[in-house]
Amino acid sequence: MSVDRSIDPTAEQVRALRDKGPEGPIVMVNLLKFREVARYPEHSGVAPCSGQEAYARYQAAFTETVGDVSAAKVLYDGPVNQVFIGVPGGRDTDWDKVLVVQYPSRRHFLAMMADERYRDALMHRYAGLERTVLLQCAG
Repeated sequence: MSVDRSIDPTAEQVRALRDKGPEGPIVMVNLLKFREVARYPEHSGVAPCSGQEAYARYQAAFTETVGDVSAAKVLYDGPVNQVFIGVPGGRDTDWDKVLVVQYPSRRHFLAMMADERYRDALMHRYAGLERTVLLQCAG
């Protein structure tokens, strides 16, 4: 099985954050849609689980495993209860979870992305997510 890289930032997006991003804290707003069953590569040795469980493994990597690098602070982590404005059930509004994470700086976020331990955990993100939107905001 090949990895779906559509949920990764492009090189241009990473360069823009690195070269022209805001100074000071940043907040990343994650809109997450999980696969019903995680899709791990064959022979990965990972026990079958739901997409949400796979993503929880990834989330542990950036908050705990590389927490010393990312200094990530989870501001909100919870399910989407209802579409208040917009059309329910559409691809633009049918998110499972919202995760809001603050980093002390864009450099902390970029250092996390470069950390080998974080990169090893990406397999859980790829396995668990059907799709995502990541919005970078001032912190």
